[in-house]
Amino acid sequence: MVTKSALRVLTASTPGAVARAAAEIGGDSVEQIESALPRALAGERSQVRLYVDAYRELTGRVVDAAADAGVDALAIDEDGQIRVAVQAKSSGQRAETVQWMKAALEHEAVNVPFSGWVGTLGVGRGTAGAVAALVRAALPGVDPLIPPNGRLPNWQLDDRQFVRFSRAVLDELSRADTPLEHIGDVLGLTQTELAGLFGVRRQALDQWATRGVPAERQEKVATLGAIADLLGAKLKRDRIPGVVRRRAQAYGDRSILDAIAAGDEDRVLTELQDAFDWSAAA
Repeated sequence: MVTKSALRVLTASTPGAVARAAAEIGGDSVEQIESALPRALAGERSQVRLYVDAYRELTGRVVDAAADAGVDALAIDEDGQIRVAVQAKSSGQRAETVQWMKAALEHEAVNVPFSGWVGTLGVGRGTAGAVAALVRAALPGVDPLIPPNGRLPNWQLDDRQFVRFSRAVLDELSRADTPLEHIGDVLGLTQTELAGLFGVRRQALDQWATRGVPAERQEKVATLGAIADLLGAKLKRDRIPGVVRRRAQAYGDRSILDAIAAGDEDRVLTELQDAFDWSAAA
């Protein structure tokens, strides 16, 4: 469902209107930014993580809203990557996956707190407006947004504190793969396929990435992690995607992925352990 807020983010001409619409889309992620950012700038590392997680969530929601609004220039592929229309020399527009786009948008978490957006509109709404402006600037055929003519934020920081904050944000942005990312990478899964193993939609995985895996799903994540680690240790990486998609009697004439999706991941792990133990003994 296309919301009025999504349309305003892409079409409104005034910074205030766009920022309000983006803040509505961001919801609780904007509230978390308002709470965490001042303390993150003051040097609290735990608050840096909360700020970065909320900024990522906000960015994802604004991008998803823009894609849902039916803009021809933007789409999200099944891997969760951003597809942007580019201009071909002979055939007009065509869509290409821009693998660095999401990371580029997220890395602006370092700069946005020191922008005129935040100085003029406040921490939460200003950050939401800045994110919307960045998304609009990346889309061909969408009018870019002129930033507010206002003041810079009045953060009481010296050079050392600024550098410390910037480095902390970059550290958080470059964190090692999460358990879910590791599972998807080893098994060769798209985000949609990975979500299917848990019986949820891709958007749920995005929420788990920022808010943590729900308690009732953590045991399954741990078992899938053990399966991925075992396959990664025993097989060449390029063979694993084919192996997990091949039917076998050991899994009830199902593939490993089908068995996991049906809730039989413990059986899969046991059968794999037995198979590799047998081959080692032989």
